[in-house]
Amino acid sequence: MELTRRGFLKESLAACGMGAAASMVMPYGWLAPAAAHAAVGPAGATSADGGEERIACTYHQEHCGGMCPLKCTVRNGRLVKVEPNDCVDDRYETICLKGIAEVEHVYGAGRVQVPLKRSGERGSNEFVQVSWDEALDDIVARIQGIQETHGNDAVMVTASSEANFPFLAAMLGAQTGGNTGIDVGTGNGLDPAIGFGGGYAMATAEARDWVNARFVLTVGSNFCESSLPQVRLFFEAKEAGANMIVVDPHFSTTASKADEWVPIETGTDAALFLAMAHVILNEGLGDAVFMAAHTSLPFLVDVRTGSLLREHVADPAAEEPETGVQNPFLVIGSDGAPVPYDRAGVEPALSGTTKVGEAQARTVYDLLVESLSSCTPAWGADITGVVEEKIVELARLYAQGPSTIALGWGGNDKLSNADIAGHAAAVLAGITGNIAKPGANIGVFVGGCWNGRSTTLGAWELPEGMEPSEDEMAAYDMREKLNNVRAYICCGDFMAQHFAHMAKTEDWARSLDLIVSIDPYFTEGAKWADYVLPATTRFELDAEVGNAKVGYNQLVLQNKVIDPLFEAKTDFWIQKEFARRLGVEDALPSDSVELVETLISGAEDPEIGSLTIGQINKNHGAWPLPDIDEPRQEFADLVFATSSGRLDLYYENLVSFGQALPAWEPPVEAWRDNPKRADFPLQLANVRTRFHIHNQFNDARWIQQYFEPTLDANPADLEARGLATGDVAEVFNDRGSFEVRVQGNPSIRPGSARLCEGATADYLARGNMQSVTNDTMIERGSELLCGPVIPFSDTLVELRKA
Repeated sequence: MELTRRGFLKESLAACGMGAAASMVMPYGWLAPAAAHAAVGPAGATSADGGEERIACTYHQEHCGGMCPLKCTVRNGRLVKVEPNDCVDDRYETICLKGIAEVEHVYGAGRVQVPLKRSGERGSNEFVQVSWDEALDDIVARIQGIQETHGNDAVMVTASSEANFPFLAAMLGAQTGGNTGIDVGTGNGLDPAIGFGGGYAMATAEARDWVNARFVLTVGSNFCESSLPQVRLFFEAKEAGANMIVVDPHFSTTASKADEWVPIETGTDAALFLAMAHVILNEGLGDAVFMAAHTSLPFLVDVRTGSLLREHVADPAAEEPETGVQNPFLVIGSDGAPVPYDRAGVEPALSGTTKVGEAQARTVYDLLVESLSSCTPAWGADITGVVEEKIVELARLYAQGPSTIALGWGGNDKLSNADIAGHAAAVLAGITGNIAKPGANIGVFVGGCWNGRSTTLGAWELPEGMEPSEDEMAAYDMREKLNNVRAYICCGDFMAQHFAHMAKTEDWARSLDLIVSIDPYFTEGAKWADYVLPATTRFELDAEVGNAKVGYNQLVLQNKVIDPLFEAKTDFWIQKEFARRLGVEDALPSDSVELVETLISGAEDPEIGSLTIGQINKNHGAWPLPDIDEPRQEFADLVFATSSGRLDLYYENLVSFGQALPAWEPPVEAWRDNPKRADFPLQLANVRTRFHIHNQFNDARWIQQYFEPTLDANPADLEARGLATGDVAEVFNDRGSFEVRVQGNPSIRPGSARLCEGATADYLARGNMQSVTNDTMIERGSELLCGPVIPFSDTLVELRKA
């Protein structure tokens, strides 16, 4: 907290009398200006200072969805420059300040340099240095002892997307942590309608398609902040004439670049969507032809039970539910009688009542109209704070089409009622036909590598029987529910990033027999580990190639840039050493090169599968996927990946919860009139920032010049508490507290506060933001696609001067 951008630049400029750009490199004597680029690959060239210089190509972060191909200058074995790879179409020549800052970050003070063994009480953050052999011998021996007593599933292995541990859980027969509870809030409601199985609300097209839209409604997505490599797509759409409107409680970066910002009460996105749907149906703006032909709205529902009616009664003992082909859903035919929806020539009625046997039946459409009857614009305005006239305007603009709804991560998806918002958004798309067409799509568009074209790569086959154990439950539930896990190997900081309410996490950590943290950087969760093992970063390898992944419309290789630093080891090396001690070393590839060859040769696309590592590296480590000139479009034939093949808007499994069709309910804590606001009046939002990726890059000193995690609140809210920008405040509720510097920010909605997610104890004044976050799991969570979302932002707090 002593290093500020102003102070850093002032001291540097005074010392060297140079401009600000030069000051960035002055504190590091080894950082001389890079010479003209040398040849790509291991062959060296001479730099301006006489040292050996070469270029190596790799990719950067997958976690942000950027997957930027990078060109790295290495001088005398040291990384000195990172820039975009120029091997592909210029739209993929992307980098952000996080990628540039890796020049310092990979050598930074946050690195775990040697294996560490806990020497004090768990959580005391006291360690001693040990050798790799000592650490691994003891870890494996303790795991084997635990498994002999409690079974293989007494061990759990979790790995973030930045880690590369495909074999460890299978070798140990360990659990893998189940549902994560992060980023799945909106997808829990949207994905079942479309048939996506991931629960992450992946868009039905990529953001390149926005140029085809007349109207793009962005809700709960700060695209221009959290999808930096694709920001140009926002402006391309705007320049093409798309009306870009952003709905957000705060005046976000994206709102500032849009044609219009519509403020909304936190956690009320579902009410906005439901009120818009009311307007569309009430004014006859829906697409009746699309609804009848491509959605489940004509399907018949048993009025008494709420069950969808089908050609025959399903077998309750069946291992798998019958598909719509095996047991067709019933609709009302032209003669008024029930008939299978897929019978040739059937033109189903959207509205009507009939009998199926003894059951009185109505169409899903009629039930939807009835459920929306009270969701008037006046009703929506009262809940959301968006005026009636604006709700009506948004509904009409959206119905006109082609229109896109861009949802997000880091917004409403971190509240308990996010699944209702996702479901309501699906209803909007279904009643207007704004889906799976140029300019008319829906979902989360953040991250090019998740929303561009893709292909499935091959996989290394392990021997029969070598596989992970079945997960008992989600890892976040293990903190309170009876389970068998005694040992936890954590590849990435799950303990401080994936679990809310830190006090529960700490109690759970104390109860475990063994915790191992494997990470390049010393994280908050590492403080609770028995062993902390130093992994290499994306840039360090002990072989020429370490991994292959499908990035943003291309295949990219992780090539060696520099040798492993300190005593850090690659993820592959660590797994091989586990395998050697377990006696299964022969089950794994001989090295990472053989693994990458297997991934490429096993690709489902024959054009990719025929490539060699050498061919890809002649193209600077990246290879375009087929057909990427056109944006990806899912379900262009309007056949969705659901049981019926239609857009499924009726969720039969949620009948008992009153959510077969989306029905408004407020978030569990952060609702406007919650009596708890008398003590804790501010809603605390966990938000994305362009300076970090979750909790990564907290310790990057170059970024610290420009960004310090602060609690941003409206100046009026700070003044009312006797606080001013720069003060350190205690943030507290009945779950815990932490201390952080505050900043008055008029773009923040009064009655709320905002802090970047992943703000951990080493970078705040005291404590961890997860000390106060909400971990309440809603009752219907077990029936949702990916289990309940962890409602990090469904949190109320109060502030006082520390």
